[in-house]
Order: sequence, then structure tokens, then C-alpha cells
Amino acid sequence: MNTATPDLRQNYFELFDIPVSSAVDKKQLRSRYMTLQRQFHPDKYASADDQHRRMAVQIAAMVNQAHDTLSDPLKCAEYCLELQGVKIDAETDSAMDPAFLMEQMEWREKLEDITDTQDNSKAADSLGGLREEISQRVKEIGANTATKLDEKDTAAARELIRKWQFLVKIDREAQIVGSRLDA
Repeated sequence: MNTATPDLRQNYFELFDIPVSSAVDKKQLRSRYMTLQRQFHPDKYASADDQHRRMAVQIAAMVNQAHDTLSDPLKCAEYCLELQGVKIDAETDSAMDPAFLMEQMEWREKLEDITDTQDNSKAADSLGGLREEISQRVKEIGANTATKLDEKDTAAARELIRKWQFLVKIDREAQIVGSRLDA
């Protein structure tokens, strides 16, 4: 390993030498990822001693995990919040804005209606509209989350991220319904 070996204790932004932000420059991230992959890919260390091979595997795993996290807007926002010392705790905290919960229930009802529709063409149109509606909310919540993270308003950012998680989940369910319609 050379002297530029990453410290496995550094955060993902430090690893990629980019500013801490939920709005990551994708081009810069990709470029740095490719550089780190070339430098620390385990195959490059196949003939090295055990210690260097293990280190290369650890670094490559960290680089991959960091890239996966920073390239996904939701995961990146969650990570930024964690860096500010706040955990999401979605599994244990069930409190949620009642208006948002109503919106979720309405979307779930729409999804159920689409699933029950016998006319695949009509169902596909309805599903497209629902997914567009969800997509717009994701964009809105993503932008608001970035603002709150920049302002260090961790309570508001946490609440927005939890909403974002719900939206991602219902969109995945809508994708599954869509794949059934295509089958």
C-alpha cells in the first residue's frame, strides 16, 4: 500500500475528498470513485502479503459502500444527518405528521384500486399518474431536506427523511404493481 492509503475511520466525504452535502456532485463522485477503485482494487494486491491483501479488501469495501451511499440521494441525506449526530430510528419512532399519513393512505388506496382494475391499459395510465405524483413529492421533500440539512435544522431534516422513506417504499410497491401489469 502506498502512503495515500485511506484511513478507514474517515467519513465517506473525507474518503472521496468532497464537501459534506446532501447535494453531491455526481461527476466528481464518479471520478473519485473510479480513481479509488483503480488504486485499491483487491486484484491489484493479489500477489501482496496477507496484510496488504486484507487492507485492500477493506478499503475496496469501504469505497463501494461510500459510493453506494453518496450516489443515492436518500441514503446520502440520511448519512449527512448521522454525521450531525442524529439517528433516524424509523423502526422505533412511529410518530408522523397526520396530513402526511392521510396522503399515504390515499396513495395506498389508489394503488389498491389500480391493482383491482381489470383493464390493464386503464391501470397502467393510473399507475403512471400515481408514480408521477409520488415523484414530484420526492423531489419536493428532497429539496426541502437539503435545505434543512444545510441550515443544521436536524429535527426538520429527520422528519423529512422519514417522509422520504415512506415515499420510496410506496414507489417500490407501485413498481411491483407495474411489473405485474406488464407481465
